[in-house]
Amino acid sequence: MDLRLLVNQYNRVLHKDNASSYQGAYQTRDGAVQVNDRSALVDMWTRDGRVFISSNPTIGTPETMSAAGTAYTLTAPSLRFTIPSGKLVVPIHVQLEVATVIAKNDLFMVMVSDTDTFTSGGEAMAAARNAFVQSSKALRATGVTNLLHSDTALVEAAVTSTRTLKVLRREGQAAELNTTWMPEYNILKGDPMVYIEGPASFLVFAVQETTAAEAEWTISWAELDINTVGS
Repeated sequence: MDLRLLVNQYNRVLHKDNASSYQGAYQTRDGAVQVNDRSALVDMWTRDGRVFISSNPTIGTPETMSAAGTAYTLTAPSLRFTIPSGKLVVPIHVQLEVATVIAKNDLFMVMVSDTDTFTSGGEAMAAARNAFVQSSKALRATGVTNLLHSDTALVEAAVTSTRTLKVLRREGQAAELNTTWMPEYNILKGDPMVYIEGPASFLVFAVQETTAAEAEWTISWAELDINTVGS
């Protein structure tokens, strides 16, 4: 049997439901069959130069997160970016390393709003760089905007039609010593995976009781051809 597949990295065809026409199967350039397993998708997106990474601006220098409190303020995220109209994004991971305070509680939430809620404030994260590490030629640049953190307070409009992707709570203990708090959202570890067509906002909240949290972080996402999904 002669089985032949197609190598097509950039313009995958979106087939209609119940179509009886020929539909090609795909393989990677090194001969592996492309499948929809999450790790395989992220690997394919990375090879295609569609994955981007950012972090706190200076390695080793924590930044202030959301204002202190015992609940989330949905108009004041810790990290955020906008998906502009006509763009399609899949968040891959966010991980924070938060300096904890003895006997104080910590909250962590990841959320999507189906509108661009950015209003004002914030400071720039580290420049978003392509996860395909190559210096010999120009690589695809990110299309997301307002890639910001809250060392200067962020102000958002009211979120709409939200999707809450992750919620965590660290309960502070009076007798704790040298505690660590490294909350994470990661689609490769089983967290919900969403495709976000802009305009929309991706929002992360890190809230600490009494004292505003200080944290370092890494964040990654994929930017796909808008025709990857459809109805």
